[in-house]
Amino acid sequence: MRISHIGIEANDIERLRYWYMRYFAMSSSELYSDPARGVQCYFLRSSDPSASSLEILHHSDKQSAQPTTAHLAVSTGSRQGVDFLIELLRTDGNTVAREPFVAVNGCYMGVVLDPEGNRVEITE
Repeated sequence: MRISHIGIEANDIERLRYWYMRYFAMSSSELYSDPARGVQCYFLRSSDPSASSLEILHHSDKQSAQPTTAHLAVSTGSRQGVDFLIELLRTDGNTVAREPFVAVNGCYMGVVLDPEGNRVEITE
C-alpha cells in the first residue's frame, strides 16, 4: 500500500500553494475548479515520483478551514537540512512551533506552522 496524496483544506489556497512550493521545492498542477461542488484545488508534487502528493483544497461553502490535530512531516535528508530549513522559515517570518530536537525515536526534527496553522514537522 502507498499513500496517494494528503489533503489540506485551506482558506487561501494560493498562499498555501506558494508556501509549500517555496519551502519544499514542489511543483503544482493547474487549478482544478468544480463550481457545482464549490471546490477548488491544486495537487503539489516533489521531484521524487514515488512520493505522495499534497492536495491543497478550498470549499467555497465553508466559512473557514480549521487546522486539525493531524500533521505533515517532510524529510530533508540530514540534520543540517533541518537546521537550514528551520532557520530559513524563521527568517522569513514563519512560526517555529518547536526548535530542532532529537525525538524519542531518535529522529532529529523541528516543527513549524504553515500559513493556515497546520503543524509541519521538518525531519532529517
